[in-house]
Amino acid sequence: MTTPDLTFIADDMLGRLARYMRILGLDVLYIPGISDRNLISLAKKENRIVLTRDTHLLRRREFSRNILKHLFIQKDAVRDQLAQVAREYHIPLRVSLIRCLECNTPLQPVDKERVHPYVPPHVFQTQENFSHCHKCDKYYWAGTHLGLMEKMLAEIKERG
Repeated sequence: MTTPDLTFIADDMLGRLARYMRILGLDVLYIPGISDRNLISLAKKENRIVLTRDTHLLRRREFSRNILKHLFIQKDAVRDQLAQVAREYHIPLRVSLIRCLECNTPLQPVDKERVHPYVPPHVFQTQENFSHCHKCDKYYWAGTHLGLMEKMLAEIKERG
């Protein structure tokens, strides 16, 4: 389970980090091309923590006076970025596919029979549990990618 009061918005430089955080089940808005003004407005309106690599953005009043909660992401590599966020906010590094990796919408469980026309035959035969994003119309299941995600998270934990 994730902490429901931890919600984030990632700046335009952190799209990959947003996706990786969604793998952990975190609520992370990412809007490609969002202006600084709109990012700040959304963060205020929805009480989101701003994740940024933009030193220019941090000079704005909302950040210099600590009006908005924020975290300056120090490293370039997404694994290091994820490790920093997890350390800072005490987030467990474990897969929790409850949000769409593309758009952040909460996923809904869906009956296996409904997914038949939308997933590869092998997936339909070997998987029992499926989720659906009503916004993107994407389907999710615990395939081989889940093991790869867990391995990557274990590597991050090992590095500390």
